[in-house]
Amino acid sequence: MIISNGVICLNVKTIPKIYIHLCIIMNLGAFIENKNNETIENHDFVKPDKYKDKLETLHSQLPSILDDFKKYYVFYNKNPENPEYQQIFQNIKGNLNKVNTDVFTITNDVQTNIDNINKKMFQMDTLIRKEKRKNKELKRKLGIVEHKNNASTELISEYKEIYNYGYLRNWALLLSILTVIVTIGKIYMKNNNL
Repeated sequence: MIISNGVICLNVKTIPKIYIHLCIIMNLGAFIENKNNETIENHDFVKPDKYKDKLETLHSQLPSILDDFKKYYVFYNKNPENPEYQQIFQNIKGNLNKVNTDVFTITNDVQTNIDNINKKMFQMDTLIRKEKRKNKELKRKLGIVEHKNNASTELISEYKEIYNYGYLRNWALLLSILTVIVTIGKIYMKNNNL
């Protein structure tokens, strides 16, 4: 495992024919390369700090804008004919609208970024599942379990199959027990009637 610049790189060589190179980048970008040269490029996702800085700036500006708005709202409504108050009030309304627009824009940017990250994560998940299936198939063909870790990984990956088998087995046992009880009950009832 190699860790550098916020990137974790894992080189996995389980069978000589398969080589998977995974890099998980901490800022939610990713790059996967497999033997078929299918790749998901590292996209320049916007770092959360950029949004945080913008929101902090807006948060620091908002109280003074609201205080001015309250003050000049009263002045403007008391003296609507005064052009100075009209101009200042219009400027403050414009500032409030700008803050509202900026918050809306940041919200849309964040949602777009989340959607892009979800798409890339889905693509990564699909490629990882595909490689796991290939790896599992090749391990079965070769009959190789090199380490205890690999054996435990195989058992963990087959937990659903084991659970489903046990679940079906329990239902089959219940149905067979009920069938036997009903059959014995019918035979016993016929013997009592004779």
